[in-house]
Amino acid sequence: MTPEQLDELALVLGTTGAGEPVLSGLKDSRVWFAGHDDCYALLETRAPDLPAAVLARLLALMAGGALANLSEKPSSHVPEPGAWLPEQLIATAPHWIGALGEVTEDQVTIRLAALPEPWQLDVPFPQQADLTATLDVRHGTWRITPGE
Repeated sequence: MTPEQLDELALVLGTTGAGEPVLSGLKDSRVWFAGHDDCYALLETRAPDLPAAVLARLLALMAGGALANLSEKPSSHVPEPGAWLPEQLIATAPHWIGALGEVTEDQVTIRLAALPEPWQLDVPFPQQADLTATLDVRHGTWRITPGE
């Protein structure tokens, strides 16, 4: 990127309100991502399959981190859920929050709740999850069920 393009990018991002599209102001960009540690991720893209791929990776990373903590190993191989799982979430609601549920050697559950607005640091996880994503560790498969 040229210095002029970086200035244009900073101006667009600095003047865009929450929820306003960013890519419409950036002619040649196909992806805009913002995130902070493991707290949140915001993604805008012109590639229709990218949001589901990123969400699948985030679920796998959350499950893998939980398994690594359980076994005290530095890493754990965790398959990503098929595209059907994140696509179902995205079709249901645009904003989701996830929290670990039960974690054992055999399965990892991630409680998922749809939110009306993007998540903020001071917003606690709702008392009841809308859905639960479960990784069957032994079979390497994922399923989604109604919340608990």
